[in-house]
Amino acid sequence: MPTRREWLFGVGGVAAATAIGAAVSALRVRRSDDLALPMDDAAMLHGPYGHSVEPPASLGPAALDDLTIPPPPAPGPIARSITITQQPVEVSAGRTMDAWTFDGRIPGPILRVREGETLTLSVRNLTPHPHNLHTHGAHAPTADGWEPIPPAETRVYDIAPRPAGLYPYHCDLLPSTQHLGRGLYGALIVDPRDARPEAEERVLILGGFDLDGDGRSDLYSWNGIAGYFARHPLKVPTNTLVRLHVLNLVPDEPVATFHLHAQTFDVFRSGTRRVPDAHSDVVPLTLGERAMLEMRFDAPGRYMFHPHQPRLAERGAMGWIVAV
Repeated sequence: MPTRREWLFGVGGVAAATAIGAAVSALRVRRSDDLALPMDDAAMLHGPYGHSVEPPASLGPAALDDLTIPPPPAPGPIARSITITQQPVEVSAGRTMDAWTFDGRIPGPILRVREGETLTLSVRNLTPHPHNLHTHGAHAPTADGWEPIPPAETRVYDIAPRPAGLYPYHCDLLPSTQHLGRGLYGALIVDPRDARPEAEERVLILGGFDLDGDGRSDLYSWNGIAGYFARHPLKVPTNTLVRLHVLNLVPDEPVATFHLHAQTFDVFRSGTRRVPDAHSDVVPLTLGERAMLEMRFDAPGRYMFHPHQPRLAERGAMGWIVAV
């Protein structure tokens, strides 16, 4: 008899691609209990919204707004100070990770600048370990961000990113699985000189957390909290253009997908083109890949989204969009 997993996800796969960085040492994690995650099919079937991962009870429906709703486009140069910290972060109910963060959050702040303008980032490292901040895209090699920032020191990056599109930024030191897996990543939106059509915009960054130190992620999240958007759905208006900025920063999976139920979308891979590359209900993303997805919800209701990899979806990366 088919399992729930087979019914929900079917059979199939996507060609694997090489992930950036080396997979080595595990994350430091502090648990508030010793219970194993209930990841069998029965637990999935009876868990909230199709999985057994809950976000921290202290987080309400607006807790991730600053990590999900990007700032509006703004003309002129942008200057931003960012602090790298080491601190405990509760990544799901009762499970706390010893994280490395940009500005105390996972992911880091959403950065936004117009193409042709300068983005100045003053990055201070307050951890006992070297880190850096590397942005994807084209820019001067002197601002690439590969050099380590020693503990207690500050480095200033002057970046004129191009072309217009969607880019990740992250710590680029080895081991990559540890620097990414402990939270040092974020999104950079570069707007074109002639503005994109006005839309309801949301940023969704897929990440993974290794809780048992075996080098493989045990929980997965959109915007840093496993299970959050299953409990607190994204809310968007009906009959309005919605633009999702979707990035994959899971360090130990060769590929992840974004699948939307009950609706399809235009796919702008990397956001660097003004015409769609495809129209679909699922888009595959290797590590560091991203896409802008545009859609309209004609009917009010709940629209599920998740990776089409069962392990990722069932361990925290399932969510809902509510059109109202």
